[in-house]
Amino acid sequence: MEKFMILALAVLLVFSLAGCAGGAAAPAETTVRLHQEGEPETITVTGRSGMESTPDVAKVSVGVSSRAATPSVAREENSAAINATLAALAEMGIEEKDIQTTNMNMWNSYDNNGNINGYRMSTDLTVYVRDITKAGDVVDAAIAAGSNELNGVEYLLSNEDEMYNTALADAIDLARQKAEVLAEAAGKTVGQVKKIDETSRAVATVRNFDEAVAMNPDVGGGADSFKSRTTVRPGSSTVSAEVQVVFEMLPKS
Repeated sequence: MEKFMILALAVLLVFSLAGCAGGAAAPAETTVRLHQEGEPETITVTGRSGMESTPDVAKVSVGVSSRAATPSVAREENSAAINATLAALAEMGIEEKDIQTTNMNMWNSYDNNGNINGYRMSTDLTVYVRDITKAGDVVDAAIAAGSNELNGVEYLLSNEDEMYNTALADAIDLARQKAEVLAEAAGKTVGQVKKIDETSRAVATVRNFDEAVAMNPDVGGGADSFKSRTTVRPGSSTVSAEVQVVFEMLPKS
């Protein structure tokens, strides 16, 4: 006769694993199932880990919006401002490979009676700043050259893939620790890994764009200079990983 047994360890799990979950997050759901006789017994646990670091690349989004009576004049004015912006960025040492035109559009504009009264052209640039300390200077240079749109700053990690792989390995280690606690409580021991599912993807959690006029004595040029410069702060980024691991459970020898 086939026999199935389900071992419930909910109360024990809460108290035994409170220190393994990390931070304020609730312990991951864990399933312990003893299969029918002859089949291997397994335990399924979830492991989570995060790696924190300071971003080292800034992605600055700027643009030019021009309005004129004719499409050709709108295009000419837009191109002049964009070319001036590109020249200013080149003077700062930003390489061509780190500048991308991301949007280019032209619209009709209308008066209150629905008649066309002009044309507006918009061009957006995405600039990757490898020296993150220059992110604020890039914003200032672009605006001074003629850009009149600022669409934000994002912060990136150049070694995000490496950090994610490290977090994955740590998550598996944490999963094994949790499995060992549960197996011990059930009078068993943990065997080999039967299955691993990667339940996360490499995404860095970062702070929002912070543009401020800051009193920062480390920004050169004297008091009047640093008061008027754009200052951006990258804060910190966390790359998180999560795995679900199925371990074999064996009788204690």
